[in-house]
Amino acid sequence: MPQSLSRAGTALLLIAACAFPLANDPTWAIQTTVGPDAEAGGWTINLGITGARGIIDAASPTVIEVSYVFADTPAEGRLELGDRIVGANGARFETPHRFGYGMDVFGYEGPLMDLGLALERSQGQARLDGSLRLHIVRGAEELTVKLPVGTHYGAYAKNYPYKCAKTELVLEETWAWLAERQEESGHWHHGRPHIDVFAALALLASEDPRYREHTERAARAFAADTSEVIEYDGLDCWKYTLYAVYLAEYFLAYGEDWILPELEKLNGWLIKAQIDDGGWGHRPAHRPGGNGYGSFCAMTGQAMLAWSLMLRCGVEVDAERYLAAHEFLMRGTNSVGYVWYADESAHPTDIADMGRTGTSALAHLLAPKKLREFRATARRHARCIGEHPETFPDTHGSPLLGLVFTALGAAAEPDALRRLLDYNRWHFSLAHCPDGSFYYQPNRDNNPQDFTSAPRLSATAANALVLSLSRRSLAITGRDE
Repeated sequence: MPQSLSRAGTALLLIAACAFPLANDPTWAIQTTVGPDAEAGGWTINLGITGARGIIDAASPTVIEVSYVFADTPAEGRLELGDRIVGANGARFETPHRFGYGMDVFGYEGPLMDLGLALERSQGQARLDGSLRLHIVRGAEELTVKLPVGTHYGAYAKNYPYKCAKTELVLEETWAWLAERQEESGHWHHGRPHIDVFAALALLASEDPRYREHTERAARAFAADTSEVIEYDGLDCWKYTLYAVYLAEYFLAYGEDWILPELEKLNGWLIKAQIDDGGWGHRPAHRPGGNGYGSFCAMTGQAMLAWSLMLRCGVEVDAERYLAAHEFLMRGTNSVGYVWYADESAHPTDIADMGRTGTSALAHLLAPKKLREFRATARRHARCIGEHPETFPDTHGSPLLGLVFTALGAAAEPDALRRLLDYNRWHFSLAHCPDGSFYYQPNRDNNPQDFTSAPRLSATAANALVLSLSRRSLAITGRDE
């Protein structure tokens, strides 16, 4: 039977130690009611396809404590609750995990990276024969247990996701997993538009005729869920810009004429929603009583990306407004190419999470070719990501949104993407679940909504889209104009 820490035990643990993402943040206790993770005891760390979950105590930052074991997985009957994993495949975890959030603690050197890489080697190196050896402390005893993780997946190729057999196998499984879970409405999960859009884009990237009906169903659902009428409740700017990105990519893939009026509608909406400073906020401009946070770069980058793609579709975009969006993003870009929340003046050379930088890179990369300086801007953003790859799964707001745009934006400069993926290959191994899906890991700048709403759907859509870079079949994944 599955094992888990009791909620009371989890609460006591939280009192005794700092939580993984932020000191004094009770992340481990956050619950979801969706899927198998509802029984896993909280928002804890997935230990890859082993079927185990764990936590890291700030008092023991080189140890992963087993907090849950799923039934019918390699870990069942081999790991027990409370086992303290101190090493893998003959090497002890020596580098401590860094807690907190900021330039001085970004990065995943430590037990998570070490375990993720050991797990991948066990799947891919012949001498390890599909066995992951974990060195554990159980009570007062030190012992080694072997988990049969198998060689079905193998290891990622040196140049993954390109020309990589494991990438292709993972994609085939995740595409099928996503298609099976699409609702008849065309959506995947109500209220999380980025999950819907990433799932649809991943299936669109496959170019597989088996998923043609799924991609069309998504397109018609997104089109039906928008209008030219400005509403001031909710966070419509996120939904409209993301839907515009998908509908534009769908048109570029299939050229169906019914999409063009939908893009024109979204174009008109974006004009009405743009704020006088050239940016966009959570809600459209001119909201009675204010506009929440006002303009900020993440939202503005998505809107500019939507316009860049519309231009590729032949939609006439207001040049003055398009340039105003660019200028807003440039005001938020510091001297090293990093994009801040809205204004870089207080932080001229620092960096934080890279999602905004990736979104701006993509928006500028896909701008009309005559705007050559925009391509240079995209490459500068991408180089910044490549020089600071540590925040890939650890971005602000919606980390999965940031993860996708960080990777797609880094691809504007191939060397930058290589550095990003080389540093973070542990992530793809550790987030991978025994059922072929991916799991939304806890991070250090928490927004738990993607976990509570759909921890595997959200992460599977995001990771499948990132790995779909291998296909270069969408404009946002490298398709030539």
